[in-house]
Amino acid sequence: MVEGIRIYIEGDKKSKNSNISLREGFSTFFNDLREQARERGIRFDVILGGSSAETFKDFLLGVKSHPNSFVAFLIDTDDEVSEEDTPKSFLQKHQKSKNWNWKNVEDKQCQLMVQIMESWFLADVETLKSFYGQKFNFNAVPKTKDVEKVPKTNVENSLDSATKDTQKGIYSENKLKHGAELLTKIDAIKIRQRAKHCARIFQTIEKIIDGQ
Repeated sequence: MVEGIRIYIEGDKKSKNSNISLREGFSTFFNDLREQARERGIRFDVILGGSSAETFKDFLLGVKSHPNSFVAFLIDTDDEVSEEDTPKSFLQKHQKSKNWNWKNVEDKQCQLMVQIMESWFLADVETLKSFYGQKFNFNAVPKTKDVEKVPKTNVENSLDSATKDTQKGIYSENKLKHGAELLTKIDAIKIRQRAKHCARIFQTIEKIIDGQ
């Protein structure tokens, strides 16, 4: 059994406070996994990085410095992932990541937010509506069952359209603050049902916790 589980997640190193908030957001989102790990005496850590490339480098350092832990990384894909691709094969072909050092990296260590973190929010419109309150435009949010198929630009534009008249303000103008807060509120079960790569994160780590 592993001593710990460490997930390195793409963030924003430009703002220390924002990364702290995002870390708390992701920690809350993954709370069920944290509790399962705690019951087995396994430490569970979420580490926020910078860009996807910086996050991957931090992940590689984490693998070296924590040999008795399961170490993984979680980044945006910015594109749809085909049915034929595994997360690793997708990243090895993608323009932004194909030249990364893939030696000794296992597929289960590669975890993806498809196509971006905000794609998850589309799977729980009820929470979006509750968070933004009056004048939230429910109809602006795509109804696509598989939220991973909604193009990145459509995700971003739909969130802005849905929130532009709300008291909290347009999502893109408050992205880091609202994103971190929404991570603490969205229903992980709903997200897993409509974003298979999110479900894969939970499935992978649950197996690690069970010693598989």
